[in-house]
Parts: sequence; structure tokens; C-alpha cells
Amino acid sequence: MASSSFFFVACLLLLPFAYANINTTTITNTPSLCPFKSIYQFGDSFSDTGNFLRISGVTTSFHADRHPYGRTYFRKPTGRFSDGRLIVDYIAFALKLPFLAPYLDNSASFVHGVNFAVAGATALDSSFFSQRHINAPAYNVPISAQLKWYHAHLNATCHTPSACAQKVRNALFIFGEFGHDDYYNALAQRKSVHDTRAYVPYAVDAVINGVRDIVKSGAKRVIVPGTIPFGCLPVYLTAFRSSDPKAYDDLGCLKSLNDLSSYHNTYLMKALSLLSKELPSDAVVVYGDYYGAFRSVLRQASSLGFDSGSLLKACCGAGGVYNFDAKKMCGSGNVPVCSNPARSVNWDGFHPTDETNHRMSEILIDQVLRKITCA
Repeated sequence: MASSSFFFVACLLLLPFAYANINTTTITNTPSLCPFKSIYQFGDSFSDTGNFLRISGVTTSFHADRHPYGRTYFRKPTGRFSDGRLIVDYIAFALKLPFLAPYLDNSASFVHGVNFAVAGATALDSSFFSQRHINAPAYNVPISAQLKWYHAHLNATCHTPSACAQKVRNALFIFGEFGHDDYYNALAQRKSVHDTRAYVPYAVDAVINGVRDIVKSGAKRVIVPGTIPFGCLPVYLTAFRSSDPKAYDDLGCLKSLNDLSSYHNTYLMKALSLLSKELPSDAVVVYGDYYGAFRSVLRQASSLGFDSGSLLKACCGAGGVYNFDAKKMCGSGNVPVCSNPARSVNWDGFHPTDETNHRMSEILIDQVLRKITCA
């Protein structure tokens, strides 16, 4: 990769320190963004726009196909794990593109890109976990499977490698977030945080190999998001609740879980810096700091209109200090939902609300997307 491309990766290592103030201007004012013609999204539930609910035979406690999911914007469940839009939706809007249809929607138009993300998707194949006596869900669609979908899509829409490369040349690729579900599966099955850290190099290698694959296919502009801070999510705050005040940081998040997120993200950034040296000179791969963006929302929550008394509580949930109970998941039974999700940072114990995704997308558009040179 050329030195200018390397600069993008290197300078983004400093992004966590660049969020002292969120730019609250509307994302419709985006004159400096490249004129991308399409978006290709890979990832898990943070970016799934409906693939998960289209996988047949899935039995799960997650109910993004039921009310009150989607209530804020779409007014109905769409398969998004939010009360409304996701970060990729806000990015599409900023680029004046339609929302991405899920790959498994057979009736959809994919003229402006495809969403391959699936809730619960891991970076690593299920065989990796079975070898370590960890059960990955039967419906897992890891990076390797999403890449197969991607190549099948290209083969169906262009007839030669050169034609496919031309097709994706002016597209924005968002490869991730990946990693969260790899670590969640381990932690949920009583692996310690310390033991789970050992999986980080493997997960990051899977991400890096995936980026290599899409760049080889012709991708020129790729954002690779890191994970959000696990220790700030109600699911982990509930499962790992501690009586030791020193276990928490100044925002009330669990240090040990945030350290796991930070370790993954640091490892990923270093791997991207190394990857940049081997990629074509016209390919730009940048790190997307979801961790820093989420923490910035928490720090400035009051000025952004969030309820300062419930920043670490689920809007849709029931029970306990963090309004989360794994036996009473959002969308099931009579689980209540807060009256105004726009004032909540967390939607269902795992995922951000529409408003949080909005605020995070403002940061990412300003600090990452605006800095990507056009092809």
C-alpha cells in the first residue's frame, strides 16, 4: 500500500483521543464524502438488516422479528437488532444510497450493494469452538460463510474477475464488527475473561484474511470496525456484577470486559498496519473506532439528550440494576420497553438504540469516512 494509504491506518490509532466533542450537525450535510455507488456490509447483529430472521429453523431467545424491535423508525420489526436504524443505515443515508437489503431477501434489489451480516456471526468457524469444547450456535454464519455469499453474489452479477473488480471499485466495504460473538460464546459458557483473551489473535487473523479476500476481489475502500466496549453493556454488567468498586471505571463499566475489547481492538489495529504494507497501492483500509465512538456517547450523554440516570440500562428489558434478564429478553412475553428509546443508550442489553447508532455514525462519518480518499 502507498504511504498515503498507510497514513490512514496509522493516524486512526489515535482516534479514541479525537472525540472530545461530538459533531452534532446533521449527517445530511456531507459534501466531502466520496461518491460511493454501493455498500457491501459484513458482520454480526450490529449490522444485520434482516438475514438472521430469514435463516430457516432457527430457535433462539433473540426476537428481532417481533415488536417492539423497529418501533422508532420503521414502525415494525425488520430483523434489525434495534428500535430503529443501524450505523450502516445512517452511513447509507449520508451517502445518499438506499438502505442495504439483506442477502437472503430473494425479492430485493442489490443495485446499490448487499448486506451479508448475520446476527451471532463469529469471525472464526464453528469448528474452532468445537475443538475447544465451546458450542457455537447451529445457525452461525461466520466470516468464511459470508465471503462465500459475497463471491456467489459476484459470480451471479458479473462474468469475469475483471468485470467484478470494476463492479466493486467504487463501492464502500464495511468489514465488521467481528469478534464480539466469538468472545460472547466463550464467556457465556463459563470461560474466564483471561482464557477468552487467548482467542483474540485467531479472531483478528480471520478478519485480516477476510479483508485480504475482498481486496483481492477488487475492493478499494474498506472500513474495518473494532468492537464496542463490552463492559458497558447490560448483559455483561449483569453477568459479571462485582461488589468491588475497583472493578468499574468512571463511567460504571466493567474494566475487565473493556480490557478484553481494547485488547482485541489494539491487536486489530496493529494487524491492519501490517496488512497495509502488502496491499495494492490504490487500496485504502481504515480502522473504525466503534469503541471510542460508543464511549464518547456515554461521556456526553446528558448534552446529547440521553437520560443520565439510565445510561447502562436496557430500554427493552426487565429485572435487576441494569434492566436485563437473560430469561426475559426483549420481544418475549410481557417484557416492558421504556417510553422514549431516544433517551436510552442501550436498546435490549446487547445493542445500541437508534439514537446511539445515530450519534456513533456522526463520529464515524466525520472521523473516518470523510478522511477516505476517493478512488
